[in-house]
Amino acid sequence: MRKRIRNVLIILLGSVAAGALLLALAYCLPVESARAHVEESLYEMLEVAEDPDGNELRKKIIGFKDNFTDCLMVQNALERVEEKNPWEHAMYAYHYDLGNESTWMTEKSLAAFLRQGSDGMYLREYSRYWHGYLVYLKPLLICMSWRNVETLLLVFQVLLLLAVLVLSCCRKNPYLGLGIVCTFLFMKPLGIWFSLTLSDCWTIALAAVLVMLLFYDRLEKRSWHEELFLLTGILTAYVDFLTYPVVTLGVPLCAWLVLRPENCGGWRRQLSGTFWNCACWGVGYVGMWGFKWVLAELTCRTGTLRNAVWAVIFRTEPLDGYGSAFTGISRTFRAVLNQYDSAVYGVGFGIIAAMALVSVVLCLVRARSAGWAASVVCLAFAALLPFGWLAVTQNHTAIHCDYTFRIAGVTVMALCCITVCSVQALIRKAKVCRDFSKPVKYTE
Repeated sequence: MRKRIRNVLIILLGSVAAGALLLALAYCLPVESARAHVEESLYEMLEVAEDPDGNELRKKIIGFKDNFTDCLMVQNALERVEEKNPWEHAMYAYHYDLGNESTWMTEKSLAAFLRQGSDGMYLREYSRYWHGYLVYLKPLLICMSWRNVETLLLVFQVLLLLAVLVLSCCRKNPYLGLGIVCTFLFMKPLGIWFSLTLSDCWTIALAAVLVMLLFYDRLEKRSWHEELFLLTGILTAYVDFLTYPVVTLGVPLCAWLVLRPENCGGWRRQLSGTFWNCACWGVGYVGMWGFKWVLAELTCRTGTLRNAVWAVIFRTEPLDGYGSAFTGISRTFRAVLNQYDSAVYGVGFGIIAAMALVSVVLCLVRARSAGWAASVVCLAFAALLPFGWLAVTQNHTAIHCDYTFRIAGVTVMALCCITVCSVQALIRKAKVCRDFSKPVKYTE
């Protein structure tokens, strides 16, 4: 236990220091070429949506994505307040906005900021988040136009998904790759592929699965899987805007359970490994986020710590008009389900759930074992993670259900992996039966 705590503290504190330093260095970069690249792309980013003769495909792309937050992210990459140093920028995350303190107008503000400067605009700060995406977004905008940045990120995501699928087949586990594809389809992939905001969590989840596929044996031999989940939680807090972060826990956890051999350490180790992976992710996510508030408060007296605590209280309180946390859960659940506006999703989920149920029943009859049961129990727990997240953050989940609904992808992934584990157990049982049924040849 002491070694585990020591490793967690070293990695967490090192990540806080490295993350803050990288952000400060990003704010040291010049902004002139980035502003020029974004200004020449404003039509494609914003104005084409209001143009009756504009490109229809481009309009659809803007409709898929979270353009409000994307514009905020881009503007954060262009800011340079003269009287503020890079460290203050890293802690405060300044941006100019046309709106008042409670209502930001990010799309109009980005266009106004680039074309007429900051005159008549209000200086706002968003110190509650790390804004770690600036570490890669700002250099990209310095080097190329927004359209090229968008294309590059899309290609990267497609290649990352293909790499996961190919490696799943190479590890003789193609059904894991199929489960990831099914999960992605339930998360409305076009919105993820074309949006800066919505791509972060899915990219982190896929990257964690890719690391497992590449180095699973080494991770298990050296017991580094907990550190992997810790780093996954840290990276999620560093770059994400609280979109659907539980996916970066649920998807890698399901992959880890599928890749883990059934007889690896017994069922107790399976259960304890699942617990510690989740605990390390939680410590990484909450710890990294919390240390940003503390660091900003200690070095700049930002008031971030106080504001962030009140924001957490607000985001976790019952929905408006509800007396307790439990009474708003059903409304939040309906808001999430309403995002699946096609009967195809209902049919698809029904098929996936039925396959999981049938495979479990078959295994109970023909191939049950302690290792298989432990895997199914852990995957069932993973399937419930979105409901726990929904209950705790119901206010935020309901208000922003147009992108938070993607937490349901974890449930889809877990059900697919239950089927995979059960099918694998049935195949192993059938192989053993065939081996026993073969005649024994005696030699003199």
